[in-house]
Amino acid sequence: MICCNSQHRTQQFPVKMDVVLEQGALQGLQNKTLLSNKPYVSFLGIPYAKPPVNDLRFKAPVKHPGWSGVLEAISEGDKCMQYAFMTDHIIGNEDCLYLNVLVPQVVKTNEPNGKLAVMIFIHGGAFNYGCGSVNEYSPDYLLDENVIVVTLNYRLNVLGFLNLDIDECPGNMGLKDQLFAIKWIKENIAAFGGDADNITIFGESAGSASVHCHTISPQSTGLFQKAIMQSGCALNPWVLNENHRAAAFKLANNLGCLSNDPKEIVKYLKNVPAIDLVKGTKFKDETGFLDYKFVPSIESVTVSNPFLPAHPEQLVNDASPVPVIIGLNNMEGMIALIEHRISQFSDDRITDEISKLCKNRYSTEAITKIKNFYFNKCNIESETTKLEHICHLHSDVLFVKDFYRGFDNFLKQDVTPVYKYEFKFDGELNAVKNMVFATRPVLRHTIKGACHADEINYLFHGKLSGVVPKPNSPELEMCKMMGKMWSNFAKSGDPNSSDLSFKWLNASASAPEYLSIDGDRTRMAEGMINSNRLRLWQEISESVV
Repeated sequence: MICCNSQHRTQQFPVKMDVVLEQGALQGLQNKTLLSNKPYVSFLGIPYAKPPVNDLRFKAPVKHPGWSGVLEAISEGDKCMQYAFMTDHIIGNEDCLYLNVLVPQVVKTNEPNGKLAVMIFIHGGAFNYGCGSVNEYSPDYLLDENVIVVTLNYRLNVLGFLNLDIDECPGNMGLKDQLFAIKWIKENIAAFGGDADNITIFGESAGSASVHCHTISPQSTGLFQKAIMQSGCALNPWVLNENHRAAAFKLANNLGCLSNDPKEIVKYLKNVPAIDLVKGTKFKDETGFLDYKFVPSIESVTVSNPFLPAHPEQLVNDASPVPVIIGLNNMEGMIALIEHRISQFSDDRITDEISKLCKNRYSTEAITKIKNFYFNKCNIESETTKLEHICHLHSDVLFVKDFYRGFDNFLKQDVTPVYKYEFKFDGELNAVKNMVFATRPVLRHTIKGACHADEINYLFHGKLSGVVPKPNSPELEMCKMMGKMWSNFAKSGDPNSSDLSFKWLNASASAPEYLSIDGDRTRMAEGMINSNRLRLWQEISESVV
């Protein structure tokens, strides 16, 4: 239950609030949202599992023993250990399993049972970067719509995804952290005023792929009612390492353990400082784009309670359907247009780069077909066009070509609604696009569209960046629109409401329409997203089989 530690009630909110859980008492801190000054209480740095250190390193999470007295939940826990993005500097801590609960202070709720819908956000970062910090993901626009939002950390890289096919190191610890957090939230959210039977999980990039994994894992069934997946599914090529054992042995060897016995390797690696473990994951002979070795993997039949007991391609066929929002950004692959990456696509190297991007899975004939499709006219067109083609190639290989395969079973079952979108709004809050073209402002304005992760700043306020939507701006309207659609869906399974100027229709296998999200040009579009490019990959896929 939530208790006010003040005599004030509905009109004047207290500075602090207390929540009593099985683990112990928590004290949160009063805040106000960015746009509406709506009061909310943040409970930061709540430990949802025991620190995964010492003997618990590489193991599935276990219950936190709790605390005595009142835990002041006013500062966040450490990030999980990782490389700082695009640097060789390691940050974070092995003790990192914390979550944040943000609760709008609603005088009167319109929900039938008086409880608020709950949204659990899983961050992206290729399973190697990122955190659930409210400095990066402050859910002000969602809180304005009267939903509870939870953000969380989960183990990354080798500490989260080393897999030696034994119970001492079963793999997918990061996904199991997420699962443990979802269970914790389901068990405890009523104390914050939340509805344990109305939980939506949502995520972006690796967070979206994680959400997809939860929809297909037998371990997660029934723990949530709805799912939102932004730019990622379990079938994307960067999500699963099917050679996890080789990566584990190579890491151990590089760190001085020459044993071939998995139990001996785990014993050895448990005594290696965590920072050295993470350093050891940068294999010097591998420089592939988004080629990370310590990511989700298929678990051995010999381990207890596997999260991914089979390949996702098999698991999708048996998934229990829930209402979903699924979508992509129209220029996902813009993230590949960093300067050194562009130089690798010189005319004499395009064939090799395509083959590397596709992880050498296709024949010479298929690679030639791909090259001709994306680059055949580049020698007579502008440099901008070539950059757009490089962008489309990366979009399709990394995100688009597996998009429909990932969710086809939901469409075919036609049991629960599937809302599809393409985000293409190009505004000042498109943070990743701004970063990619920071030193090339001309290209920033020449190449139109939304890069991978560019929708994030329209759902969350990034406090660290200090960038806020200007009054009466298209960006401000986008923040309000995204917050409203996502929260409407969390509340009822339907993103629509009378105060939106359009109707988002759910798709089906026979009517593959989607919402084109582009500010005041937002509208329904018929057909499949990038249908002509999808046809190419369908043909190539069929030729491989």
